[in-house]
Amino acid sequence: MILSFHPCFVTDRQIILGDRALREDDRRLIRDADAILLPQACSSELFEACRQSRAALFPNYTWRFDFPGKIGQSELFRRFEWPHPNTAVWRTVDHFRKACPGPEDFPHDRPFLIKTNHGHEAEGIFVIHDLQDLESSCASLSALEHTGYHGFVSQEMIASRGNVLRVVILGRRFIPYWKRPNRPDRMITTISRGAIIDGHWRPDLQGKGISAARRLSADTGITLAAIDFIFPLDRPDPGPLVLEVNYYFGRRGLGGSLKYYRSLYRVIQEWLAEQGQDSRKVTLA
Repeated sequence: MILSFHPCFVTDRQIILGDRALREDDRRLIRDADAILLPQACSSELFEACRQSRAALFPNYTWRFDFPGKIGQSELFRRFEWPHPNTAVWRTVDHFRKACPGPEDFPHDRPFLIKTNHGHEAEGIFVIHDLQDLESSCASLSALEHTGYHGFVSQEMIASRGNVLRVVILGRRFIPYWKRPNRPDRMITTISRGAIIDGHWRPDLQGKGISAARRLSADTGITLAAIDFIFPLDRPDPGPLVLEVNYYFGRRGLGGSLKYYRSLYRVIQEWLAEQGQDSRKVTLA
């Protein structure tokens, strides 16, 4: 039996959870399933219930939940020895202040970045040029700690000129495109803040990024994610540094939601066939 929790894909049985918790009848279907399709907005409760079953799962979200946030991802990058910007993990603001009481003790050359553990699309990223920037970021981080959100990372600033290469892993396909700044002075680039989507710039670096994404997918079994890479463009032959693994990502760079879901539908059909399941049992809603 093929079970789908994805609202866009109908199979033998489909459950659209929304915001509700799993019920016992949901858990019974999970235990009986041979293959399960998970939504991108998958909760930890849903994933844990499905992981404990005998079913094959798509996508593979093991690393998403075992290494959460920027702190978890920095540990993941070190575990697999993927080239990445030099990153330090801090449990609290007090932990950082005790280890780095003055500019001579900072963990990176200035400017450097401070990132909240669970920020998304450049939210919670601070560029540290001087002590004033640091004090402002620490005040924001302390406010977060009072609401129960602890932990952040500091990271070296790579001379990427604001250019970020995204490689989307879609089953066995690897789709690259650049997020480029719309102003030459913009160091943090996101699509939500007006980044230019460019599928043609620097094909040589795109090829390097695809190779790195293939290695990442082979190492982990990740089947659906958007991997962000940056390159130190001040070097003559720059290599890709993995910046972030995004499991929930926008579709503009892929041609929009309709094109994305049609591509994902084909990927799911291929995956079901590989699991020995009848791929004709899934339809795109």
